[in-house]
Amino acid sequence: FSEAGKSDAPQEPKYDTVMDKLAYHKKGVVVLLSALILIICLSVDLDEQRPLASRGLAVLLIVALWWLTEVLPLTVSSLFPIVLYPLLAVASPSALAGKFFGGTSFLFVGGFIIGLAIERWGLHIRIICAVVCNTGKRPDVLLAGFMGAVFLLSMWISNTATAVCMMPVVHTFLKQLPDDAHKFKQAVLLSVGWSASIGGIATPVGTPTNGIFLDQYLVLWPNAGEFPFATFVFAALPLALILLFILWFSISATFVWFSKKKIVIDTETFHQMRRELGPMTFEEIIVSLDLVILVALWFTASPIGSFSGWKVHVAENLNSGSIGLLVTLPLFIVPCGSQLPKIVKKYLGESRCGSKIEGKKPPMHILDWDSVKGGFSWEILFVFGGGAMLAYGTVASGLAGWIAEQLSEVGGGEFGFVLIVSCVVCMVTEVVSNTSTMSIFGAIIAATASLKGFNGVQMMMGVCFTASFCFMLPTATPPNMVVYATGLIKVREMAKMGALLDLIAIFVGTCYFVFIMPAILGDDFEAENIGEPAISA
Repeated sequence: FSEAGKSDAPQEPKYDTVMDKLAYHKKGVVVLLSALILIICLSVDLDEQRPLASRGLAVLLIVALWWLTEVLPLTVSSLFPIVLYPLLAVASPSALAGKFFGGTSFLFVGGFIIGLAIERWGLHIRIICAVVCNTGKRPDVLLAGFMGAVFLLSMWISNTATAVCMMPVVHTFLKQLPDDAHKFKQAVLLSVGWSASIGGIATPVGTPTNGIFLDQYLVLWPNAGEFPFATFVFAALPLALILLFILWFSISATFVWFSKKKIVIDTETFHQMRRELGPMTFEEIIVSLDLVILVALWFTASPIGSFSGWKVHVAENLNSGSIGLLVTLPLFIVPCGSQLPKIVKKYLGESRCGSKIEGKKPPMHILDWDSVKGGFSWEILFVFGGGAMLAYGTVASGLAGWIAEQLSEVGGGEFGFVLIVSCVVCMVTEVVSNTSTMSIFGAIIAATASLKGFNGVQMMMGVCFTASFCFMLPTATPPNMVVYATGLIKVREMAKMGALLDLIAIFVGTCYFVFIMPAILGDDFEAENIGEPAISA
């Protein structure tokens, strides 16, 4: 009996190396390292004038360690700040809770809702079919069509959702290609994944990293108000378009123009899909109108040049988050085409009012809670909130000010400073999530830039954009993993092409941040207009 009991007991696996044993006990190792960090930081006084800076450093390093190792889901480790900061008397739970789910979080809720509506009614498939069917049969032009459609969608839907939604359409197309077109298949997949990441740069709702920038802006410049939606797009979109062109040129040159094999393209698959879609349905029309209205209201809410913005004349307390919900929540009320009165169906055409969803009975409304809760990216809100709390705690403890003072003593001009920051952020974001990277570096770099006499907003926005320069590794960003999961691309192949793109993006981004962005932002975000960043409590 005892022998049987022994055989049933769990056995510790055998390890070939010490590193294998550490990997098996990863959680325990991270817990011990966290305790060691806490002990060391609490026993060191970084700055007598900022007694809480050492405690802020302890929290920053511990959270960064758990994010880097990912021994727990980011959703869980993002809650650490609301425990650690009050425990170390850095900030109160109520202050942190306000940062965890602030106005920018609601901006993403509105973005998620409109994205789920687009996915539910297949509007994304209609868009990509329309683009591809009008690009002809030249491989390089077809790639441009794919990339343009994905780029456009990822501006308004999360880049992860865009990549996932596109994969069934891409797979259908790849099956029509000859077996010896393996390289071109890789080109199509890489263009989809990387275009989704680049498109996410262009708008505040494109990627959570941009949302973290908006929250950190409010933390560092609390009296400046919300960062205008239109200003963000005007600053981000040109860079995103430049990177998209560079991506298209690089992939076309590598896989098409100098390829020894001639690639024969058959776009009949997309023409067939387009015919099967039929006329635009009532639901697609409503969702399209809703998206157009939403974008128009976002763009025109705040001042643009001499235009004062409509918000000041209607409801000055509205922000981008509440505007997003104002426009998207009615989708839960508007009936589907199948529920419309017969006279309305006759006017619109019966073919537009079928309200068909594959495998499901016709729903009652454009959106319902059952359709939203399954696809809603709750974890992004947790990671986003954790980053906002970390930024707040880094500032409240005085740590941001202390680090900024140390970095400000490093010599070099603005171009060199931006180049170094871009290189560091790009390397880190390849192994750490871009949201974590922005949460760790954003406020610190803004504070450092201000002390060095540079524009803090401009520099923090540069960190935000560079955090999306993650083209090398499958684990760097979800769109890369979606592409890698197809099994058609090896890590070595993605890393080889991705490393080149990283280097190009760093150089182009640095030039853009230093020479072009100041002209776009103008004087509105200079220190004399918005004040110096609040780098300490």
